[in-house]
Amino acid sequence: MASNGNFTRQDQYKDTPDQPQAVSIAAATSESSVTTAGNNNLSKDEVGWYFVEQYYTTLSKSPEKLHLFYSKRSQFVYGLEAQVANVSVGRQAIQERIKALDFQDCKVRVSNVDSQASFDNIVIQVIGETSNKAGEPKKFVQTFVLAQQPSGYFVLNDILRYIDEETDDESAEAAEETVEEPEVAEPVAPVEAEAEPVEEVEEVPAELDPALLRVLG
Repeated sequence: MASNGNFTRQDQYKDTPDQPQAVSIAAATSESSVTTAGNNNLSKDEVGWYFVEQYYTTLSKSPEKLHLFYSKRSQFVYGLEAQVANVSVGRQAIQERIKALDFQDCKVRVSNVDSQASFDNIVIQVIGETSNKAGEPKKFVQTFVLAQQPSGYFVLNDILRYIDEETDDESAEAAEETVEEPEVAEPVAPVEAEAEPVEEVEEVPAELDPALLRVLG
């Protein structure tokens, strides 16, 4: 049984030979869907995992078919972290948006998949790295909501954000710079008070009274 967390199968979204998929795209229908042919007893979290494999395989090998996962009720957001991104609504608008993104030779490495049932829907969050046109890989977080319909599931909501790693690095560096060690004051040497010179008192011999000398004599 599928479970959430670390995703270990990393190579199925690259240029590998076609393999039979338990979850397939119902193309050329009024509402494209992810179907579970031959796997009607799959739990919702297992459907989520099959969907992730099918979706990123399609992105890598046949991006022109990616819009078939969506329907006229679907919403699609794609952009950088903290970027204001327009919401594409409906399959046609999503198809145009996907064409504008110009996916070519995409490589996807999924590091984590979390899948939960939400009433009749399935919520999926994917974390990983992707590259386009043999470019540098970028970290991303993508969240899907799969909605149920008679023929299976379709993507009702799709939100992807690339993680801005440069901003994170700059924030970490700034935090390190602000934490400075307090300066330790150098010990001050005690100041010795100078002793004032004591004036010597000259002893003056006492004079005897002449009258007293006469008595003594």
